[in-house]
Amino acid sequence: MTSVITSKPIINLAGVSKSFGATQVLKSIDLDVSPGEVLVLIGASGSGKSTVLRIMSGLETADAGEVWVNEVPLHDARRARDIRGHVGMVFQQFNLFPHKTALGNVTLALIKARKMSAADARRRGLEALDRVGLADRAEHYPSQLSGGQQQRVAIARALAVEPGIMFFDEATSALDPELVGEVTEVMRGLARDGMTMVVVTHEMGFARKTADRVVFMDKGVIAEQGAPEQIFVNPQNERTRQFLHRVLDH
Repeated sequence: MTSVITSKPIINLAGVSKSFGATQVLKSIDLDVSPGEVLVLIGASGSGKSTVLRIMSGLETADAGEVWVNEVPLHDARRARDIRGHVGMVFQQFNLFPHKTALGNVTLALIKARKMSAADARRRGLEALDRVGLADRAEHYPSQLSGGQQQRVAIARALAVEPGIMFFDEATSALDPELVGEVTEVMRGLARDGMTMVVVTHEMGFARKTADRVVFMDKGVIAEQGAPEQIFVNPQNERTRQFLHRVLDH
């Protein structure tokens, strides 16, 4: 596990609620994330964990409450765009451009959005690919890469903009089981480097070994949170016990 730097939270959610139509998916969520912390969100499908992450990353807007990320008030729609470029997002689907090489995928945003020169973007892109162990695949196209390698390219693309926070939304769930390890190992490396990370995952081994704090969500609320050993060895909430019994036995 990483050593958490104690200071002002880099992410703060206060009284955050969210509904989609008639369904309330988040109910007055209060949650902080400290700089350098690895926070892992677990829970059944539909528990609200991905919605929390999408609100933190500016992809969704809360209906009520305040959301501060890197001192930007995301609850103010006029300010939400200010977070772009300060956070990195990795999704379940890789979303790579098939007609661009691994390096081309990583450098595209640097050239288009950051207005970097091709040479500077190439250097930054190669550094990012090297960080995920794919420097030797820079000129390969997505069709020439395994699913695990494609997801590592997606991580490199997010890292290339030098974000202060990395968000992972089920980053391994689309992968074949034998490819999960190579992606979670890259994520563990980022944690060891002190990257602030918020991770939604069904990989309980990753949560237990890498998280500084685990948050269990149930029906739109935080049912329990604590250190991994507390959550996995001695959960206090009956719903947490039921969930872990089901997923760990499976």
